Order: sequence, then structure tokens, then C-alpha cells
Amino acid sequence: MAITKTKFINYIRCPRYAALDNIKKDKLDSIVTFEEYKKEEEETKLLELLDKMYDETGEDIIDITSSHMETMMPYYNEVEILAGHLAPKYFNGKFRFARDTQNQESFDALIGNIRYICYADIYNEDNNEFRIIECKATTTKKYLKLGFKDNSIFQKDKDGIYKLLEELDVKIEDYMPIEKYKEAKSKLIDKYSGPGHYVYDLAVQRFMIENDLKQNNDKRTGKYYLAVLNSKYVFDGKYENGKPKYDEINGEDIISFIDLTSITESMMDNIQKESKLVEGYINDLHAEKYPLGTYCEKKKTVKCKYCDICWSIIPEKHSIFTYLFNHKGFKKDGINYSVFDLVNSGKVNMLDIDESYLTRDINIIQRRALENNDPYVDKKKIIDGLKQIKYPIYHLDFETFNCPLPRFKGEVPYSQSVFQFSLHIEKEPGKCDNEKDHYGFLAKDHEDHREELIKYMCDLIGEGTVLVYNESFEKTRIKELAEIFPEYRERLLKINSQIFDLMNIVKNKTSLYKELGYNKEEAKKINYYNPDMDGSYSIKKVLPIFSNITYQGMEVANGVEAMVTYAKFPKLNKKDFEHKYQKLVEYCQQDTYAMFKVLEGLKKEVDYKV
Repeated sequence: MAITKTKFINYIRCPRYAALDNIKKDKLDSIVTFEEYKKEEEETKLLELLDKMYDETGEDIIDITSSHMETMMPYYNEVEILAGHLAPKYFNGKFRFARDTQNQESFDALIGNIRYICYADIYNEDNNEFRIIECKATTTKKYLKLGFKDNSIFQKDKDGIYKLLEELDVKIEDYMPIEKYKEAKSKLIDKYSGPGHYVYDLAVQRFMIENDLKQNNDKRTGKYYLAVLNSKYVFDGKYENGKPKYDEINGEDIISFIDLTSITESMMDNIQKESKLVEGYINDLHAEKYPLGTYCEKKKTVKCKYCDICWSIIPEKHSIFTYLFNHKGFKKDGINYSVFDLVNSGKVNMLDIDESYLTRDINIIQRRALENNDPYVDKKKIIDGLKQIKYPIYHLDFETFNCPLPRFKGEVPYSQSVFQFSLHIEKEPGKCDNEKDHYGFLAKDHEDHREELIKYMCDLIGEGTVLVYNESFEKTRIKELAEIFPEYRERLLKINSQIFDLMNIVKNKTSLYKELGYNKEEAKKINYYNPDMDGSYSIKKVLPIFSNITYQGMEVANGVEAMVTYAKFPKLNKKDFEHKYQKLVEYCQQDTYAMFKVLEGLKKEVDYKV
């Protein structure tokens, strides 16, 4: 049987995967066609790309459709093309690179009774050394943030390639304590960490390649690199034939290369052991239940495709995963339990564990609210929070496209490029009409409309409170726009100073309530929790509690759908464009009207009169 790198990575998740994948004994001698390989690899790369574009809170995780894949494929292709064109600047010798995987360098190794096949995105050889360069639509940020304070465990060598400090002519102690270095480096070999995911992918590929070479008595040595987007690259706004021209800017290229030769070498013995396990899983197919764990990657786009089967034991509502901060585990009689320890022992509902397991006040509040079927309400804190809001209120929400490649001047890879805002103006308490008091802006194409958006928004917002839901997002976008458009800087920063986060009242903000005179313990407690929120403070969960409005049934119903809809604009005919445009307007409009309804609901809940 022949399997790809992608299949290997999935089969090693757990013993059950291979059996669920419908492998039959009569397929053990089958081969992998080029078309099958290409489909698997492209899907995996696009899932990784979309994972980078998701809301990191996991609130907007949705099932990826073929439409999403088709829409985002050109962006990933462009990253690979840029890496291929830039590689000769950093490496000598001959290159083999092609957008068409079939024309890339391939490797084929028989290990046990399993044949492994893989292709190199970029293959480079010089004398007796070759280099494998894998392109990933992530950024250097994942790797440069590994370290201590402002120093990373990766630094550039004289050729501009990132290497580990231990591989450079420097003293690690000059950058960070050795213990901190080792701690950061350990994340590279954790396949379920952000940076480790891509390192493991490259290590599996190395395992296949080196077995191919060994079987063919090929004595050449190889080096292994990732080509990723440079998070330090700031686009200068130059275009050629209507497309961004990514020249070197201030010594930075759009693509950076990271040398992972030594770290992947250290992983070979473990992957050798894993190959034995995979062979066993394939030869002895068993689909019996297997414990749930981090390897399911449930909250990621690269999650196991059989999660729906294995996770069917988890109830849709009030599961143990509903407990906030459940990833930090639970404790009873001095013994720590992970959430998976409890799930795999049969405790899948919130009430399956008794209160003695709960060490966090917020979890005790959640449990009692569910037991009593009664919301937890701290009226005094909510009222004191509501008093901070001054009229008129400008309910504001942005929609953004965090494109892998910067599109407009001043943007970096994965900039949250604002293409839409919605604004509901509540001039007097409780008076805000969904249509009459609504204003908004939505770019009609993929040209740079940021200045139009800024000007219109600034014209609309005067004195009063700018109300948002999750202030870090809107505040960061406004600061970015203020840097890129200095002529609007003063006005934008004034708007930023007026921002108040509605979530500070619904959930909490410790610093706010300490300023209002609460002691530390009172300040950090949550203000409100309703069992129907099911552990989420997302506006989509909070809104139905305070109104009869819901996001269910909307054609565009979350931020990812909004992003993908906007991404499709250039390819839509006039009729489809007008339809999708209106659906985007409706979605963003609902986000800001939702804030008005939640605010009204909170006031009613605590009987607050302005």
C-alpha cells in the first residue's frame, strides 16, 4: 500500500483513524495516483491557511466547504510562486520548482509493507548536497516569538536565513537564559503546537526522503527548510500590471527561510517508531473507540475528519468542555485531571463531576447557574459598568480580510484589512431603529477603499461612546489605520479613546472594576452568566438571551463567511454580486444592532434607568 505524508500524519493520530478511513485488505498493494496526492496535499495546505485566518478564540470555527477551498487556493498558490522565485537569492545550485506538483521532485520509499510517497515544493541541489524547501502559508511570527522577552531562539545568519542560536557563532546566554531557550525550543517538537505543526510535517517528509536515498544507495546529504511569509515585511504599495510588486523593502523580503535541519534530525528516531505503529494500524484494522485527546485537534481546521464519529459521545449542550478555561484542567483531592482524563473516564456532561473538582470561581458560577436553571447576575457590577456609557452611543463593528499577502500600502502578511464597517447610532437611551439609525460602508471590489471608509466613519462619529464587542480587535484596526493614514491620525485616535467594550459589562474586565473601587477578588469575578450561553461569551450566543434575534438561517452568519464572501467579489456576475453584497451588509448590520439589543437586555435585567 502507498500512503502520502498527509495520510501518515493522520494515521498516527490514533489507532482508529486507518480503520475509519475504509482501508481494505485488498488495497494494501495499491498505489497513490498523482491526482490523489495533489488533492490531499492541496486540501491540507488550504486547511492550514484557513486555520491561520480563523478567529483564534475558536468561536468562528466552521466546516470548510469546497467553495472556501476554491476561493482561497489562488492566495496559497501565490505564496508558493513567490517562494520559488526568491529561493535562488538565498541558495546556490540548480532548482526544481513547479506549481504543478507532478513536475516537482518526488521521493518513494518502501518501509515494511508500506510505500511512502512525497514531493518537494522546492528542490535545490549543489554538488553533493541537496535542500528541501517546503512552502507554508504561515508567518515567521510563529517562530520569532519563541524565546525570552524580545529575543528569539531564531536569528538570521550572514546569508539572511533564520537558524537556531546554537547553530550560530553566538552565545545563547547573551540572548536568554539557557533554561528559557530549551523551553522555547521544546515547542518545535510538539506537533500540536503552532510552530511544531509545520516542523513535524517537514520531519515526516525528511523521514520519507532519507529512506528513499538509503534504499537507492544515495550518499548525498540534505538540509531542510521552511519557506514562510515574513511578518516583518511591510508592503510599500507598488504595483505592476495591477498586481502588488513584492520587492525587497528595508532589507526584508516577503518570504523568509528557516533552517530546520537539526531539529528535524532529532525527530527521526521517533518518526521511525511511529512508522511501525502506522504499519500496525493498517495491517490490523480496528475501529474500536479510542480515547479523545489533543490529537483530535477539534478546534482547528486541520481537525481529524472523523471527529463527528468519535466526539458523538459529547453532548451538544452543557458538555464538560463548556467549563471556561477547561484546558487548564481540574483538581480533586490534590490530584490534577485534564479535561480529557475526565471525558475518557465517562464524565462528559458539566454535572458529571461534582463541585469539588472546580477550583475556579467562574466554573462554580457556571455549574450553579445550570443546576438551578437560573442566570448568575451581579447587578451592582453591571449597573456600575453601564454608568460608564455616555450618549450618544455609536455601536461599531468591522469586517476584515486577513489576506496571506499584503494587498495595500502599509499592510503586512495577514493584515486584518478592513473592508466594511457597520454603525448604529443610538442618540437617546433605548431609541435605535435597525434601519433608520444604521450607517455603513462596504467596499464594492478589491481596490483600496480604506481612506473612503475612514473618512465616512470619522464624519459619522462625534462625541459620546463608541461601543464595540471585544475592543482589542477594533482598537488595533483603528491604530493600524492611524499609522497608515497620518492625516486622519488625530481623529482616529480620538475615536479609539471613546471606545468602550460591551463585553466588559456582560463578562468582566478586572482593571475597569478595580478603577471603580472594587477589590481584586470582586473585580475579577464575572458579571453575568446564563446556562444558554453554553460557556461562550460570543455575541452570537449572548444575543438570543436578550432578544428574539438569531444568526441562525443567515446566508452570511459569521466572520469567516463574511471574509470568504468578500474574497469572491471579483469573480461574481452582477446578479450574484448584488445578492452577496446585500447579505454582507445584513450580516455586519446585525452585529451592531445586536449590541444595542444586548445593552437593552442588560439594562432590563438589572432594572437600570439612565
